[in-house]
Amino acid sequence: MNGYAKIANLMGHHSELAIFRRFGRLNFQNILYLQAKLTHLEKDLERLVRDDEDEPGREFYSKDWWSLANKTENDCEKQQWEKVLEIRETLEEYNEQLTRVSFLTGLGQPKAYDLEFLHKWLERPKMGNFPLRGPDQHSWSAEYTHDLLAIARRESSDPFSRWLSDSFIPFFHNILGKKFKNSLAEDPESGIGQYSEKHLSAAVNILGTVMASVLPIVSIVVLYFVTSTVVRLGLTIVFTGLFSCALALMTRARRVEIFTASSA
Repeated sequence: MNGYAKIANLMGHHSELAIFRRFGRLNFQNILYLQAKLTHLEKDLERLVRDDEDEPGREFYSKDWWSLANKTENDCEKQQWEKVLEIRETLEEYNEQLTRVSFLTGLGQPKAYDLEFLHKWLERPKMGNFPLRGPDQHSWSAEYTHDLLAIARRESSDPFSRWLSDSFIPFFHNILGKKFKNSLAEDPESGIGQYSEKHLSAAVNILGTVMASVLPIVSIVVLYFVTSTVVRLGLTIVFTGLFSCALALMTRARRVEIFTASSA
């Protein structure tokens, strides 16, 4: 498997790597052209309406659709309705493009780690090995980072989970994990190991819950054995800070929720 098929195979198995150009400039430029065309058509229609209002037999076009739409063989009498039909066709294209671009704009940029992984995969001999030869091989280069979108962007997780999946797991795999983890079945020569994000998320949730439960108990036990009021106050501040940090790093709690939990 080579070329586009090889990249598509990777994206098909790992949807977070389905990263493409948004072509934002071209899309918006296309909409601007359609907007300009509609502006001219609008002015033409206004002129035709004024002209028809001054002509006997056509003065009711603006008030009676039947008279306007059921035109005669006279070319002059057809112009206003033909212009309306032209505007309708262009409006449909304009509205369709607006809807599509609005949808594309709503798709987020890829995670930095996923984009970096795709870069490495494209370059490494045992992985992508530069599968494309045309100008589109640079579609994922730094020049276009601002213009990239992810079809299935990984859900934004808490800071600790991001550090675990983006930093610790790759480090662990390079040092120890690759000795026990088999390569991907669809690309055994790549040496890529896959770790379940669902399992990692579950582990982080358990760890966060345990820490959130243990820290208050530990603080009570420690404060029980401290007699100095000043030291107690200092330890209270320290444990409260640790509890807040644990919530901020291991959960997606909002600031107000962290403040409420810390104050309780």
